[in-house]
Amino acid sequence: MKKILCALIAGAMCATMVFSLAGCGCSNKNEPGYTIEATKPDLTNNGFGYYIVNSNELMVTEYTGNEKNIVIPDTYNNYKVTSIGPNAFSEKDIESITIPDTVTEIEGHAFQSCANLKSVTLSKNLKTLGNNVFFLCTSLEEVTVPGSVTDLGLFTFQGSGVKKVTIESGSLEEIREYVFYQCPAITEIDIPANVTKMSEYSVCDNANTVTINAPKGSYAENYVKTNGKTNKLEFKAVEE
Repeated sequence: MKKILCALIAGAMCATMVFSLAGCGCSNKNEPGYTIEATKPDLTNNGFGYYIVNSNELMVTEYTGNEKNIVIPDTYNNYKVTSIGPNAFSEKDIESITIPDTVTEIEGHAFQSCANLKSVTLSKNLKTLGNNVFFLCTSLEEVTVPGSVTDLGLFTFQGSGVKKVTIESGSLEEIREYVFYQCPAITEIDIPANVTKMSEYSVCDNANTVTINAPKGSYAENYVKTNGKTNKLEFKAVEE
């Protein structure tokens, strides 16, 4: 029953999420429910499209190049590249991507349906991974989430090929619902002691038994004790 409820709630939430390509027609980001309209980027260079966030910062809004191994520049035209917009690389035929340490936010669906994406190097200063960032990235097998991250969006890894996700020790306090939902290949998640809150559905409806590697006595250990049988979890104590 719990598994059915998990799927129903997740489906309803997905149905209500609306995302659009980032572009230059952006309303005030501080307003609740703001949207970024699908318009032409303010700047373009080497296949990258950029939205000018302010006098110092750029958001990557699109990629129209043909390279399969992408290295996002940290600066362009005297601006610092600080974010990746929604759907910026969605459905692109890319195999690897390296994100500079200037980037602090990756918005929803940024790499959705990049079926050939095998390797991702995230910014060491990343704060936010948005909803469905790696949705249907079926070739992606391993991801390391840097310790700087404070927010993992809903359905971050849904439908991806990840086998192992390592969350580094650092700033993340909560793993929200459906972060690890319907991941057909996942078998391991490293969760540090700084994580002190997880939803009943943070790790659910996966094909395999998932081993949670975490320090003994941590919140993650208690989470497995409570939800392990229903959500097919097992605990392995590790030193942090």
